[in-house]
Amino acid sequence: MRLGVFFRLDDLSCLVLDLQMSSLDPYVGFADGASRSTRNIASAAWVLFDPSHRLVESGGICLGPATNNVAEYSSVIALLGAASALGISRLVVYMDSQLVVSQLNHVYQVRDPILLRKVLRVRLWERHFEFITYIHIPRAFNSLADSLANYVIEWHSLH
Repeated sequence: MRLGVFFRLDDLSCLVLDLQMSSLDPYVGFADGASRSTRNIASAAWVLFDPSHRLVESGGICLGPATNNVAEYSSVIALLGAASALGISRLVVYMDSQLVVSQLNHVYQVRDPILLRKVLRVRLWERHFEFITYIHIPRAFNSLADSLANYVIEWHSLH
């Protein structure tokens, strides 16, 4: 939002200052991955809200064969890519994967080489943000991203 401010200088001229208004409130993202070993398919989904809690974007992708942890990381990578493309600089990411949240918050080490590659991709995306944090939530509070991830799997299983 742009705000024009007018000042009178000696009653002779008018100065217009164009100030860029920016909110310090972060955007909120929910990310979730899903994997079905019986169908050998996985998906990643994300939902993004602005600071006023309005839906900005949501999406989901089919990953093909992948573990649940790879799917969880893929959902974070997709969310960060979408947020960065929209020019978002402050983001809070909510996930129901305690492992992924703890690894991204440097609480747990990453020992699996496949997951380490995903972590490094997340770290590259994090450079696009002034502020980013990851918060673990119960699965019940991540129902929108969870439903979207499951929908992607079901859709690809049927088509």
